[in-house]
Order: sequence, then structure tokens, then C-alpha cells
Amino acid sequence: MVTMGAPIPVTVIGGFLGAGKTTLVNHILSGDHGLKVAVLVNDFGAINIDAALITSTEGGLYSLSNGCVCCGLNQGFVEQLEELLAARADIDHIVIEASGVADPARIMDTVRYARFAARLRADAIVVMVDAAGFDDAIAAAPGLAEAQIGSADLLVLNKTDLVDRNMLDAWRARWTFPDTRIVETTHALVPFGILFAGEVFPRGVASTFGAEPVHEPAVSATWQSDGAVDLKRLQRVLAGLPTAVYRAKGFLRASDGRRFAVHLVGTRLSFEAMAIAPEGLDVDNILVFIGFGERSAFETTLAHLDGCAESTPPNALS
Repeated sequence: MVTMGAPIPVTVIGGFLGAGKTTLVNHILSGDHGLKVAVLVNDFGAINIDAALITSTEGGLYSLSNGCVCCGLNQGFVEQLEELLAARADIDHIVIEASGVADPARIMDTVRYARFAARLRADAIVVMVDAAGFDDAIAAAPGLAEAQIGSADLLVLNKTDLVDRNMLDAWRARWTFPDTRIVETTHALVPFGILFAGEVFPRGVASTFGAEPVHEPAVSATWQSDGAVDLKRLQRVLAGLPTAVYRAKGFLRASDGRRFAVHLVGTRLSFEAMAIAPEGLDVDNILVFIGFGERSAFETTLAHLDGCAESTPPNALS
């Protein structure tokens, strides 16, 4: 595993009542993703934790045999995060399920508080949408459902088996921009590679990830180079990624000698300065791209990246 000793990434799962947030949380808690994920939920009673997975319970914190932990948000949010960080130093990722009537962006704003700057990193706001019930959500709480999807880095259009293709296309045309990244699912089966952006990197090969494919095969690609990277040119390439690419994560060495961790979620791109190279990294630069669609989109991305570095070994698709 490649690690960077960085703050723990945090994903907030939002969406209106009945969109499938709890189903997604249960999918994460029972999933074979290889990560120690901590899940904080509002309605703890709705979570279906398999009794066979529970290894211990202490102070309302359920520890599971697959490395996950789960607890209810039964006190102040900041205090709950502090207690979780104090109790578990081995967490790879934190997932927070927002209430169906909450603004997930405001929850993520708390994660960005200065007191958490060295310990937590805002990774993604994932918003669930009920494909068959979004009009009802709009009618029930005018403005709220629109605000929720407006805050999303990634949209999950769930329950797509309940509507036809024309209705799905009409929803996309009305409520999203052309470059919006949307995962269409049934039963909230979002691939873990999309949710967690390949937290575990196989070295020197294309990334792999669990969860069932959704409506089309998942694709990943790895770009690597041993030369310094032209940061401005790289930013231009990443800003113009095809919509087939949902997530990207990696590390690079800029032409001025600085090192960065790279995080791309939907269309939001960030560079995190690093003091030293990540442990176990055997090339100067590596970026893993994850998404759906035609392999040609990923091949085009790799070709454009080749012009950003001084030298580039072969890349890989999976």
C-alpha cells in the first residue's frame, strides 16, 4: 500500500429522504473494500449491521470484522468527530451520512474547520437522488432537494430500475450540467473505487476496486512518470477530463521540486503539498483514474498526460 501520512479523507453522503443513503451506508459497512472505514449516521436505528460482523461494542461504537466502525450522531458533531479520532487512530476513511433534510455542504464545512486541518481532509460530497421520486421531493420541500444536488461533487441517480431511459435522460437534462458526473445505480450499489478514489494503490499497475459494476463496466487507468511535471500544463489536462472519468488520485513531483498529492472528485481538483515523497512510491509521479465508459476516453487522457512530464514509462488500463 502507498500511504502519505496525510489527514483522513472524509465523504459526506447527502440526499433527500428515501433516496437510498442508508442503503449505501449498509453497502459500505458490509463491503469487501479493504479499508478501515468509520461511518457516522444520524438515524442509527435504521442501519442494518450484520451481527456476524460485530467484533466489539464500546460506548456506542460498533467495531466490525472487516475493519469498519459505525456509530450514531447522538451529540455535537464536532465532539463526535473528536471522540472518533481519539478512539481510532487506524481509520483510512470517514463517511458521514447527512440527514435527509440537511445541507451536506454545511456538514463538510465543519470538516474544514481549522481545528481539523491536520487530521481531516474534505474528500467528496456524494448526493443520492431517487430517480422515481425526485419530483415528490421537490414538492415536499421546495428548494432543498435542488440545493442538495447543487452541493454535490458526485451525484448518484438511484432506483433507476423504477423508471425508463427517457425519464432518466429528461432528469439529467433538467437538473444537471453537461459535465456533471452521475453514477446510475440500483440498490445504491456504488463501486467502492468511485466512493473512495482508490485509497489502496497496486504499485506500477492499474488500480483495482470492489463492488458490482453498475450499468457499464468500470474502468481504471494508471499514469506514471519518473520526470518532473509541468504543473500548469497538468492542471489544464485534468480540468478538461472527459465525463467518463469520475475520480483521480495520485502523487507528483513538480518542476520546481515540490511534491503534491492530487485529488480529483467530479470536476473539483485539489493539490495537497507534501514535505516528502510517499513511502513505497517507486516512481516520481503516479495518477490513478477511475470511471465508466469507453476505454478510448482513458487512453486519450493518458496520451495528453504524457506531454506533462520529462519521461513517461508505459501506462496501464484495466
